[in-house]
Amino acid sequence: MVRGLYTAASGALVAQAQADVIANNLANVNTNGFKQTLLQVASSPDMRLFRFQTDPGQDSGKRTPGVSVAQPVGALGLGAQVYDTPASFGQGTLEHTGNSLDLALSSQDNAFFAVQTPQGIRYTRDGQFARDPQGYLVTMDGNRVLGRNGAVIVPAGDVLIGQDGTITKGGRAVDQLRITQFANLTALRPEGDNHFIDTGAARPAPSTTATVNQGFLEKSNANVVRSMVDLISAQRWFEANEKTVQAEDQLTGLAITSVGRTSGQ
Repeated sequence: MVRGLYTAASGALVAQAQADVIANNLANVNTNGFKQTLLQVASSPDMRLFRFQTDPGQDSGKRTPGVSVAQPVGALGLGAQVYDTPASFGQGTLEHTGNSLDLALSSQDNAFFAVQTPQGIRYTRDGQFARDPQGYLVTMDGNRVLGRNGAVIVPAGDVLIGQDGTITKGGRAVDQLRITQFANLTALRPEGDNHFIDTGAARPAPSTTATVNQGFLEKSNANVVRSMVDLISAQRWFEANEKTVQAEDQLTGLAITSVGRTSGQ
């Protein structure tokens, strides 16, 4: 019965993690370039059960009488656990803004702007940029956007940004945005502030397929309706496991009182 309690408790913890993930997705439905987080669930490692019985020694003398022999019974599941919380890099819808420094990437979910942060180079799909007083192209957080020649400096006034990321002013090329793609997206992890970090195995390379759309912003790829349905499912999942924990607790209490009553007689 105690095993059942822990199994139900593990399910409740996973349901709580699912609710937290969905809540974070819902909180960022209006965040430009946000990529929703998924929850991957796996079963806990099985426990192998064996039955031990004393060998009667009747198998033509091949076994020794009085020696315990283990016979496999089967596997006992120990519940569920969170396996991973990867990001879903699917393309979000593009919204026209008309701002010359608003940029959106169109790609097969594998292209990112590179930005310089105090913690190092990070990657983002949020292309809402601005020009700071020093002339640098920066994010809304003040981080400088990187180009082929380092931090991008844009001239004052409207500039033209081509589909390949080339920035021109008056017909003269100024710089080209550093658009990065990754051979291993699973090693690209969300870090917060709408940034992604290369954990060391993502294998970044210049993008060859992405298209830069000037005057557009990519919206979040989180689906509000689907997230609400999943949130209700997670809540019911949690409640079902909670009731199981309560039932197991009551059964354990009954077993303890019954054993005590029997031993006292």
